[in-house]
Amino acid sequence: MKLLLLAYSLLGPPCKVYTTVAASDAWIVATQQLSLKKQVAAVRQRLACDARVRGPVPAAAVCVPCLTAEGQRAFRAAQEKQRQAEANDPRPVGVVLLYMIDGQVVVPADTLRWQPLVARRQIKEVSLLASEKAVAIGGARAQNGMVFITTRQP
Repeated sequence: MKLLLLAYSLLGPPCKVYTTVAASDAWIVATQQLSLKKQVAAVRQRLACDARVRGPVPAAAVCVPCLTAEGQRAFRAAQEKQRQAEANDPRPVGVVLLYMIDGQVVVPADTLRWQPLVARRQIKEVSLLASEKAVAIGGARAQNGMVFITTRQP
């Protein structure tokens, strides 16, 4: 029991990995219906979980035939290195949301930055946008959905 409590305190509650945009959008819609206090708890949980998930890596738009022979070799070597890095990454692949806190993009893995900002007492408003609406505002980075958090400024 003590080991379980220790693991829970270190890792947080068990994470749900959203493997499709539709499942992530369903989470957004459900979370929108909650009170602010419950939204904050849900977003904190999702942020912590997204920090432990590997989002899909966007493919680079490169005109390979336009490259010199040396450039093509370098591009293929970089692609292979990326494939190997992805194969060796133990984190599960999932849908990661785009988070903005007070107008600043926050990376889920940067827990030291976002954890103090999303304390329950400091959040004034949470806005969640599903994938299609999020793309209209945040562009390609927001294709999986977007969370806007406004905090109470000191």
